Amino acid sequence: MLNYVQLITTPTADTPGTCLLVHHDNRRYLFGNIAEGTQRAFVQQKVSLSRAEEIFLTGPIDWRTTGGLLGMILTVAEVVQSARTAAADESAAKVAKLKRSTSKSAGHAAVLAAAEAAVEAAASAAPRTLSIHGGTNLTQLLATARRFVFRKGLPLRPHEVREENSTKKDEGESSSFREPDWSDENIMVWYVPVFAEGNRNGSSEPAPSRKRGHGEDVLEESSTIDDDPEITDRAFVSSVVSHMFDSDWQLDALTETTLYAAKLPAKLFVKDEQGHLKVYDGPMPGQEEDGVEVPDIPVLVRQPWPAALIQALPHTQPARQSMCYIVRNYPQRGKFNAAEAARLGVAKHDNRRLVGGQSVTAADGSTVTPEMVIGAPVEGAAFAIVELPDVTYIDAFLAKSEWTDTGIMGAIDTIFWLLGTGVVADTRLQAFMQKHSRIRHTVSSQDTCANRLALSSAAALQVKHHRVDPERFPVQKYDNIPPQSASPVPIKESKDKESERLLYEAAQPGWTVRLAPQVLEEENKVYPYVNFAKAVQEMNPQVLALSDAARKQVAEPSFQSAVSLSNTNLPYPDTEVIPLGTGSAMPSKYRNVSATLVRVPGIGSYLFDCGENTLGSMRRMLGDAVLDEVLKELRVLWISHLHADHHLGTVSVIRAWRDATDSIESSTDGKKPRLMVASHINMLHWLREFAEIQDFGHDRLFQVNLDCPNFPRSHVCAPFIVDNPSVVAEFGLTRIDACRVEHCHGALAVVFTWPSAKEGDEPLKIAYSGDCRPSADFAAIGRGATLLLHESTFDDELKGEAVAKKHSTMGEALSVGRDMGARRVLLTHFSQRYPKIPVFNASENNNAAAEMQVLVAFDQMRVRLGEFKTAAAFLPALQKLYEGDV
Repeated sequence: MLNYVQLITTPTADTPGTCLLVHHDNRRYLFGNIAEGTQRAFVQQKVSLSRAEEIFLTGPIDWRTTGGLLGMILTVAEVVQSARTAAADESAAKVAKLKRSTSKSAGHAAVLAAAEAAVEAAASAAPRTLSIHGGTNLTQLLATARRFVFRKGLPLRPHEVREENSTKKDEGESSSFREPDWSDENIMVWYVPVFAEGNRNGSSEPAPSRKRGHGEDVLEESSTIDDDPEITDRAFVSSVVSHMFDSDWQLDALTETTLYAAKLPAKLFVKDEQGHLKVYDGPMPGQEEDGVEVPDIPVLVRQPWPAALIQALPHTQPARQSMCYIVRNYPQRGKFNAAEAARLGVAKHDNRRLVGGQSVTAADGSTVTPEMVIGAPVEGAAFAIVELPDVTYIDAFLAKSEWTDTGIMGAIDTIFWLLGTGVVADTRLQAFMQKHSRIRHTVSSQDTCANRLALSSAAALQVKHHRVDPERFPVQKYDNIPPQSASPVPIKESKDKESERLLYEAAQPGWTVRLAPQVLEEENKVYPYVNFAKAVQEMNPQVLALSDAARKQVAEPSFQSAVSLSNTNLPYPDTEVIPLGTGSAMPSKYRNVSATLVRVPGIGSYLFDCGENTLGSMRRMLGDAVLDEVLKELRVLWISHLHADHHLGTVSVIRAWRDATDSIESSTDGKKPRLMVASHINMLHWLREFAEIQDFGHDRLFQVNLDCPNFPRSHVCAPFIVDNPSVVAEFGLTRIDACRVEHCHGALAVVFTWPSAKEGDEPLKIAYSGDCRPSADFAAIGRGATLLLHESTFDDELKGEAVAKKHSTMGEALSVGRDMGARRVLLTHFSQRYPKIPVFNASENNNAAAEMQVLVAFDQMRVRLGEFKTAAAFLPALQKLYEGDV
């Protein structure tokens, strides 16, 4: 059976964490960080997650190590569900074929019954369990996502390690492994938690007690009651996670209650005179008209899944604990010596019995035992994965008894080191490597790994875009040369050998160590660098011809005059719009999930949604120097709704902003800058809860809750109006208008308004849809928008899909733009069924309204408001590019 360990990611702008895949033929295991961008790297390298059932998280539980975990859980759930559906469909097809081909014999009914039972079994197969191993706060982190992560049929089992668990030997006992902390039929795993300087939970203060939250009674039956409040709280959090992934909640189940007793906001239903259900759209409690009290009529309500009703979790605090692991294969049976068995007179058909451990009788009547023809067992190969975020963990790591146990260290062939900045150069760690120079030391760190392009397909596509339109598509920033700041020193192989090798090697993505049938290093598996020259050479000459024609067209004086005319009275024409992610649902090879950066000159930068790895996209596109500038001028972050593809990059962006602005202080009051985060209250609650797990800068946020007090009678929220000049100067905005839209609970469309550049000018207004069906309310609050950013998930031929999934088609998005009177429209958020580009007719759609200029968004495109007409001239070349295999 083939068994190997492969590095899937190393620290880059695209993949900030390190992830290893352990391959066995029947199962896969993930070790290391599930950082933002990890699952997109899996897609890039065509590594399937279908058999990934165990995830072992290294390091502390924080967003750096787990930022991609929630998204990966959702992806695995989709893979499992798709596999289950495919199995059921295959079984159903076999039954249909059987019905057509089987004659009406006496056994016909029995055969069909058995086949139909197989269909039912395939459709309702026992769900596979996804187990996640990690340190303190693992379960808490999962529970914070209860309002937006919900999947039935994928029981999720967190294994949270909170205590020391070291190798212990009785006096006089020989060196050997203790019993593994986890094992299956393939591997044995030992937990090695390392606690940094200080006590185990990183704080001398106990965690504050928890207040009971609304909805807690929903889960109480499954919660353990204990005299120790900490144990009770842990059991409660575990029950929340259980209900997130293995609930019996039904989508179509309605509960009967009364208007005043219904817990709002929720969609209410009533029965008409014929007994049919219809949505209740009458007055709500507190909306009395002419002094007539609203009657407490019977209503039906669809309750959220149980975990979403929990308003508050037990309090926690950051833990300075880093998880490490030792992994070992089982011993392998010795090699069977067929020649020796024949010499001893064993018949060939008895060889199998010997291999199975049975003795046999030879031709001469003698007994041949397995030991006589089978070699000595081969010890299972082992490796360790060690994460040390900073130097304060080194002494605690060195004090672990595992590293002085000759049985353990004798079995380990490779140590994968996941190290924070500066750790690899520490003399204590290098002395440890020198002492154990027999072991291969592979270091994954920003100090040792090049900032190479991990998402090679997207990078190659960007180069082709750049060849078509270099003004709008910059080449991504990268470096294939590893840093030289921590170059390893050479060491001798042994005292008897003159040859030298390096103390450690820099990790490279794709690098593989085969563990069985023999230990073998496979450098040929390292992923190749992107060949930009080849990418450009293979472009269709017709694409280049169309690009050159567009370049000539836009340089003509008549075209430039038309551009100037179309920009008359356009507010802030140099405002730059940068789509960082234009895909929906989950990251793909060519497109990341939702995020759009807007840079208003002289005022600041603004983010509309912040999907997973938005920070990585900015790093890759802008480079560190420009990114630092953008972060320092970042003023507002808007999150449209609590779907994972729209907000899972928020924590890392806020933390990067906090670090970039930490040295900036106001000249008047000495205070540090604040960042406005505006969204629905549930998003703000999630940020607050995660701030207890990790300090990411939550204390410096200015939070704005866009509420609709008259919902569901009115979908328009109370505007956030800034009338304080100092607050206008701080965040750049004068008002935020929002309205509820049809997509999910709390989904909002928004309009930002900036002050006019000078008296008499129109203000800059940018309207952003998030995900939604077309909305008349949105068109109303965005009337006269300078720019409309609207989702365009499906093309017009798939309107049925758009209605079913509560999204918009391209034609519907343009209709909203016309109703709004928007001067510029940028279409984004395309279904991943269009892996490269959506269906789009540039000339037809740009003639949809005399003043409305329309563009399709591409990941990492940079376009100014005054350049829409120019950028549109290159669309024919881009469309021709996508006709081929880009």
